[in-house]
Amino acid sequence: MNKPSPCIGLTIVIPAYNESQRLPAMLTRLLEGFAGGVFNHLTTQVLVVDDGSNDDTANVARSYLRNLPWADVVRMPANRGKGSAVRAGVVRARGEKLVFVDADMSIDPYNIPTLVTSLDHADIAVGSRAHPQSCDDGPLVSRNVAGKLFNIAVRRATGLDILDTQCGFKGFNTRVAKLLFHLSTIDRYSFDVEILWMARALGMTIAEVPITWKHVPGSHVHALSDGCSMLLDIHRALLQPPLTRGVPIITVRPPREAHGRLSTSRPAGSGGGAVAEDATWVESVKQTVRASSLVTPWQGALGIIVPLSSAPERHAMITSLVHRLPGIECEESWATVGSLVQSGIIWPTRKPPAPSPQFITATRT
Repeated sequence: MNKPSPCIGLTIVIPAYNESQRLPAMLTRLLEGFAGGVFNHLTTQVLVVDDGSNDDTANVARSYLRNLPWADVVRMPANRGKGSAVRAGVVRARGEKLVFVDADMSIDPYNIPTLVTSLDHADIAVGSRAHPQSCDDGPLVSRNVAGKLFNIAVRRATGLDILDTQCGFKGFNTRVAKLLFHLSTIDRYSFDVEILWMARALGMTIAEVPITWKHVPGSHVHALSDGCSMLLDIHRALLQPPLTRGVPIITVRPPREAHGRLSTSRPAGSGGGAVAEDATWVESVKQTVRASSLVTPWQGALGIIVPLSSAPERHAMITSLVHRLPGIECEESWATVGSLVQSGIIWPTRKPPAPSPQFITATRT
């Protein structure tokens, strides 16, 4: 598994299904943002994920992105759903932060910097049409009512206090995005709900951010039929709490001469043994693995959580660690998220005292 380039700060994922007509407006606006300094083309990765389209979506995307150094078009072999497409983008994300945005231009990509800024204080940022500072020109009354009814049903089923779970504009610290999308089971439209439900259950911080949103004709979502299947998918996901779901982990122990620097006591706020802060090899391990990896105390040593990785990628990471840090001991295993929480894992942004999501005050573009 190659270590991602440290110069990439942001990954933008654009899931697209039969969007050859609407995608040009989105990509034109995005390119204007690069030209105008809204985004830095040297530090931004753009991924268009073509979810098995039967039109010219992939070629259209390639024609617009060909001059960006960190851009790519991911072609899915078949249509599997928006959640699957976003997950494919998360797998390939190399930025420290990640945003996904719909291809239909209902959200102006110039909103992205506000969402990214909020990730300095939250693990996840959710574009919210229900935020009191948002501008929403609204769809047809029937679709608006259906969306509100769906949100009410979701909040009752999951206990989420998020006012808008379905807006196609969300940001993540990439380290938690990779974990959450590894754990997720829903491939279609309601994947957002499962992701947010798991994040809340695991104590991650979620910020709802104001946006400017406009209704764009041509939605692929059918309020009645898709709404019923989405609720069914959510019901199935709720049957498996996130703490019981598993993730691959690589346990790293220091060279034998460094064992004396390991702490056998439980530090404050930790549920298990941890590595002493003065163990210099710890920083060496962190610098060796990819920037999006979560490193946590684990069984008296270090655990590198490697979600969305294949067996060959994990083997390559172990080989790289052993080569660069002679004498260390590495072992690949599987851990439940609950055991990682008990061991003292800390998310990039600690959970604030207030249980409800914070509202970010920002000036809209």
